[in-house]
Amino acid sequence: MRISTTAHNASLLLAHLALQDGNKPVPAATLSDKTGISVKFIEKIIRSLKSAGMVRSVRGVAGGHILCRRPEDVTLAQVLRVIEGGVIAPTPQSDDEIMQPGVVGSWDSVAQALEDTLEKITLADLMQSEASSYSQ
Repeated sequence: MRISTTAHNASLLLAHLALQDGNKPVPAATLSDKTGISVKFIEKIIRSLKSAGMVRSVRGVAGGHILCRRPEDVTLAQVLRVIEGGVIAPTPQSDDEIMQPGVVGSWDSVAQALEDTLEKITLADLMQSEASSYSQ
């Protein structure tokens, strides 16, 4: 299963917001400099995250984006659901595949295992990974 660039970037942006001190807004330009993601793409991702209540934005000269939840409370599964729009599951390749219960059942098991794993990984876990990459 392939995770979209948008979902990957959303998790990266949330991890960077979680690393910030206090409730100081982080401008999209700063996020862009730190992540290499274009400001335009950041703003698109942030809209979805704002709608889900994960991020809030502050306008003005000192404006930017702020994480609204504790990093320990945001899982990768939640991020994927917000960005991808729902359940984490492989898409059948053809109508014939839909009709084969053994195939569908096997992929359902894989999808459930993936979702269970993604539910266990939080932004706090990603922050540890990001912090260790900064110190190297």
